[in-house]
Amino acid sequence: MKILILSNLVSYTYNFRKEIIDALIEKGHEIVIACDNDSPEKQAELEKTCTLINVPFNGKGKKLKEEMALIRTYSSIMDSQKPDAVFTFTIKMNLYGGFASCRKKVPFFPMITGLGELEKPGKLQKMLLLMHKYVMPKAKCIFFQNKANMEFFQSHGIKVRKSVLVPGSGVNLEKFIYKDYPSEDLPTEVAFIGRVTEAKGISEYLDVAEQLCALVVFHVAGLCDEKFRPRIEDLQNRGVIVYHGSLEDTRPLLEKISCLVLPTYHPEGMSNVLLEAGATGRPAICTDRPGCSDIIKNGVNGLYCLPRDPDNLRSVLESFLSMDYERRRQMGIEASKVVEKSFDRQIVVDAYLKEVGTLND
Repeated sequence: MKILILSNLVSYTYNFRKEIIDALIEKGHEIVIACDNDSPEKQAELEKTCTLINVPFNGKGKKLKEEMALIRTYSSIMDSQKPDAVFTFTIKMNLYGGFASCRKKVPFFPMITGLGELEKPGKLQKMLLLMHKYVMPKAKCIFFQNKANMEFFQSHGIKVRKSVLVPGSGVNLEKFIYKDYPSEDLPTEVAFIGRVTEAKGISEYLDVAEQLCALVVFHVAGLCDEKFRPRIEDLQNRGVIVYHGSLEDTRPLLEKISCLVLPTYHPEGMSNVLLEAGATGRPAICTDRPGCSDIIKNGVNGLYCLPRDPDNLRSVLESFLSMDYERRRQMGIEASKVVEKSFDRQIVVDAYLKEVGTLND
């Protein structure tokens, strides 16, 4: 069976979908991936076993002509590749790939990795709801990463033929393994890892960094939105933060920190970085948002902060710093236990294999 995967970036596909791809290939399926080739190294790795088709991707694009062109591109790929099934990830691929799949009468399987603009009331939400109400009922099966997103579909009248709840993208527990908590003799270090954007809570994190940098080493890692580049560069030059850019491998940074800080108010599906930090044995400070609260339990394996509130974030971080070393270490151990028990990526792989198997029924 030939399976077409529509994704945004090669790096994203490699980091979060490779185990699914490998399992499908092991079962004898042929894999074609259409995405933007942003990483030559990871592109080369995927091309050892898959066919890659370069499709430039603009996540912020909203021009009708460009968006319609993407649908036509997906339709053209389906004409040439003649897939037996289509897997899509993230909102644009789900909608545009869904439209193309409907036209070509190919079974498709979208994964809801968060709601994004669909959650925000306004004209754009109304348009997105109409698109979802047309496309999603035609999906063979929809994979949801959290219950809140599933309930949103139900409460807004988006009909679903079949759905499966999976633990986000899961985490590769052979790659992200428990590491001893940093020695209490070392300086305390924390990190923000993710896209450096407003909705991820970077403003609040940087505000706190400016206030507490004499006590804590503040790291930032991730692609930087142009809006924040001047401030990031200024704080880096002044020694307030250590900025790493976008990391190919977050494990060395996760190993050295005492806590991950993610004050996001973005509509998450399931936070991958919280899963990776937890697997490494690191607690987290995050907001009580779907996709975060599914992983972190306040006072057990991390602490909650309020969204858009730098004063509260500072207070919560100070509370964490005031804990004795053994309690912080134990929170990290609990974080590891939660991820190992409920968020193994193999759970997601098995769910996909099961649904692919239904195509032969």
